[in-house]
Amino acid sequence: MNITKSLTRLGNSIGHEPYFGFVKGHDHLSNIQINEIENLVGKNVQEINEKFEIAFASKIGEGKAISFAAGRMGFFSLMQSLNIGQGDEVIIQGHTCSVMPNAVLRIGAKPVFADIEVDTFGSCAEKIEKVITNKTKMIVAQHSFGIPCNIEPIVELSKEKGIFLLEDCALTLGSKIKGVQVGNFGDAALFSIDHSKPINACLGGLIYTKNKDHYRKLKKIQLYAKDLSLIRQNAIWNKFLFERLNYNPKRYRKSYLIDLIKKFTNSSSNATLGNDYGKHPSTRYPYPAKLPSFLAKIGLFELTRWNSIKKKRQSLLAKFIEYSNNLGISDFIPSSYFDNKRIIVPLRFVYTYPKAPLIKKNISKYIDTNWFWFQKPIIGCKDPMDFGYVYNSCPVSERVGREIINWPCVFTDQNNLKLLNYFEKVHA
Repeated sequence: MNITKSLTRLGNSIGHEPYFGFVKGHDHLSNIQINEIENLVGKNVQEINEKFEIAFASKIGEGKAISFAAGRMGFFSLMQSLNIGQGDEVIIQGHTCSVMPNAVLRIGAKPVFADIEVDTFGSCAEKIEKVITNKTKMIVAQHSFGIPCNIEPIVELSKEKGIFLLEDCALTLGSKIKGVQVGNFGDAALFSIDHSKPINACLGGLIYTKNKDHYRKLKKIQLYAKDLSLIRQNAIWNKFLFERLNYNPKRYRKSYLIDLIKKFTNSSSNATLGNDYGKHPSTRYPYPAKLPSFLAKIGLFELTRWNSIKKKRQSLLAKFIEYSNNLGISDFIPSSYFDNKRIIVPLRFVYTYPKAPLIKKNISKYIDTNWFWFQKPIIGCKDPMDFGYVYNSCPVSERVGREIINWPCVFTDQNNLKLLNYFEKVHA
């Protein structure tokens, strides 16, 4: 993000209250809970991490979960446990975050990109099959924005070809297709718990699997993984406190100026694991690293709220669809939202719109549109070509990127009404 765009964004938000971002801070946590979390900063309490892993896995199914300091570290560890490396290929979709191909390159393999389905914004068996070679060792099937992709044909394809199938559930939790929850179709599943994901524990990720051998190998890798430094954990803790105070619709636009200053002075670099977005692997922190126990504690608190939050997200989605019908724009909404075989717990409400540039400009008065996913293939990096992406190889991903609109979920009932009012206003 350059300084001109950033200042323009700040100017657009001035005078509009509330202003929405795609991250909601933890202002719901009590002072007692905050003290419990703070007491764990810099400590490695295995009992708490294991309690979180068990609680998280129970939300998915009958398998087990292994936590790491980032979802991509779990992805890397899984590839390591499968002996994926030099000369191997891993298929990921054309709409993903650059930390995924970064992990593939880090393991020594080659990322191969497959196009998406427009009705789910997720992976497509037909597009995956076109890029399979005798070097393909893993297929990553991504469920985007809370929408389950058409996973069953991908399962059949992976079994037919004898290729390991990883479900990328970083953006989806609790959604089902034909009554089966995502994460239970593949050989393993990747989940993220960073601040923009369904469960916000600030940072972190997990691999979920029902396979005892995969679980055993991953637990061994986790055992030998190092802890993040105390300096970095303190920086993450301070970021957590900042977001708790400011990442809400009432204060979000005011906090942006502070974030902007930190970004351009690089003073917040220790508060994230943000050095894995380019082609070259970072050496600034252990990789993989253990999930800090204070983040596991946050995760435990968030899991107790999940059933309630899930219902609120689904209720808001129903309202977005109702408003879309009333506004005459339902033709632009993905058909998957109307598919009775799917139960969708939305991370974001997403659709494509032909007049996207104009709509984005209007939305930027109310929402942080710089956080729209996925406006180009391989977000997070300067140039997708750094990862071997070839333009026009994923034409659906590229077209969708030009037209995609994101709306955040979920806030308080009062703020959700304001958000819907904004939605109505920009499409009137």
